[in-house]
This record gives sequence, C-alpha cells and structure tokens, in this order.
Amino acid sequence: MKRILFIMMALFAITFQGLHAQAPMKIVTNHPDFKINVKRCAASGKTVIIDLILTNEGATDVEAIIGYGGLSGSEAYDNDGNIYQGEAIGVRVANRPDYSPYDSRLFKIPVDVPMKYSICIENVPTSTESIARLSLRFECQRWGLNRDKMVKISNIPISRD
Repeated sequence: MKRILFIMMALFAITFQGLHAQAPMKIVTNHPDFKINVKRCAASGKTVIIDLILTNEGATDVEAIIGYGGLSGSEAYDNDGNIYQGEAIGVRVANRPDYSPYDSRLFKIPVDVPMKYSICIENVPTSTESIARLSLRFECQRWGLNRDKMVKISNIPISRD
C-alpha cells in the first residue's frame, strides 16, 4: 500500500512539474524572408531589455522598414497577466542612442546582414518570469507588414541576476 501511495505521489509531482514547464518560444514575423532571433531577455530591477537580431533572408535589401514602440501599437503581456503599452515600451535600432516609445525613422535590412533591434519594457514586477506575448509593429511595404500584421513573439523567459 505504501508503494502505491509513493508511486502515485511521484506521478503527481512529475505531472505538476510538466504543467508548469515553460512553453517553447514561438516567433511569427508574417513574412518568410523576415527572420527574428531573440538574443537575450534580461532584467535589472523593474526594467526588462529584449535584444533581437533581425535578418533579411530574401534576394534583395529591404530599405523601407519602420519599427514602432508602445505609442504606435506595440504591446507586451507578462506571465502574471500585466500588460505594457504606450510609454512603457521603447525601441531602439542598432546603435541609435535612445529607446523611444515612438520611433518612425526608416532603417534598412540588407540581405544576410544581421540588424540589432532592442526593446525596453519598464515597470515589470521583479517576480515576473517571462513575457507571455510581445506584439511588435513593423511597417514594410515590400513585405506587406503593417498595423494589421504584427510580429508576435511568445514565451520569452526573463533572466535575472
């Protein structure tokens, strides 16, 4: 009887751990030539920085792309159910000096040349473990990206020191 109880408790513990395991990260760019890799997602206090690498795997350079911050439709949800919009989300392309909640400057992505793109999310509780969904607004006429075709990244784990 003790063995059966022990086995049942072990199965319950394994099942419970499986239910709380982090789901795999998923990235939807809405265009097959537009690839995104999450380089890091790190937090210090209540500030979370997500560094992305954008890549154009097409045949020609894309010169007219705009990445918008939180004041233009980008938003994030954490695993605790909080939502971040507006000035809480800033973006920065490559080595531009500042994060901006509204960045409408054009940038280009040459073929097979990685482009750094960073997102800064403010006021994230220190107990938050992941970004459940990040919706980013990019505009690119060549790729057909606009407000109706947001880039979506799900299940981004946050590393904390």
